Amino acid sequence: MRKILWFFAATILCSTGSVLAQQRTVKVKPGFATVIVCPAVPELVSVGNSQSFTVQNSGNYVLVKPNVSSGSTNMFIKAGMDSYNLVLQVADSPDLEIRLLPTSPNRPLPAAPDKDMKSDGTKNGTSPKNGSANKAKDLEEISPKARSIISSYFKTPRRYTHSVKNSDVILALDHMVQVEDKLYMICSVVNNSKIPYDIGYVRFKFVDHNRSLGLFRKKVKETEIEPVREFYNPAVKPGTTGRLLFVFDKQGFSDKSTVEVKCSEESGRRDLVLSVPGSYVQ
Repeated sequence: MRKILWFFAATILCSTGSVLAQQRTVKVKPGFATVIVCPAVPELVSVGNSQSFTVQNSGNYVLVKPNVSSGSTNMFIKAGMDSYNLVLQVADSPDLEIRLLPTSPNRPLPAAPDKDMKSDGTKNGTSPKNGSANKAKDLEEISPKARSIISSYFKTPRRYTHSVKNSDVILALDHMVQVEDKLYMICSVVNNSKIPYDIGYVRFKFVDHNRSLGLFRKKVKETEIEPVREFYNPAVKPGTTGRLLFVFDKQGFSDKSTVEVKCSEESGRRDLVLSVPGSYVQ
């Protein structure tokens, strides 16, 4: 069982290296700020036409806003060991959140940007989060007990009790289990379409509700949580299934809690969002 889990993890880490080695296009639009999340704090951000495109960077975040209604230019980002050649293209449908994956296979993935982040890179007067990229050094290895349990869940038939479908792509939360001081979530992305599905990021929220007269539910609190470890191959080819493993610090649940999972497609529109009751934890 241990070999199964570590083969799964090793395959993921080895496959991420070339995902963004090639040039890619980032769509932007006047009046919108496109957020580019880098795997490390950029030491160099250069844009070809600085008069037509405004660029700001804060921490791991680079924000781009065009000053023209049409046109394009190139952008170069050097972030630690990684470098990216991008093309900024003014379009009617902008990319609001772009997550650059590390080009080195042993680098952790960056944290997904907060959708409530303001255009200056801050939220409610605070600096952006560095996320799991800065936590990686402090992470401990998954315990032998947890490896054994999680490996058995990977072999358990997937029930798809909680799933959502968009354009023949399914996101399912297969298992949610607490082991020792960690919470593990195992998800599946099933691509039944004819187009490859590239995972941009997966975001998690705890949502607490209050019931009114037993008929209506009202959100009273939302808390975004970040995994301390994550293992998955972001490229899901047509007709295949991708398995995703996320490790969180131990969380508390109540009968009024739900977990919201959002999987965003890289440079696409097939986003997948599902809610799972806290009672689903095993």
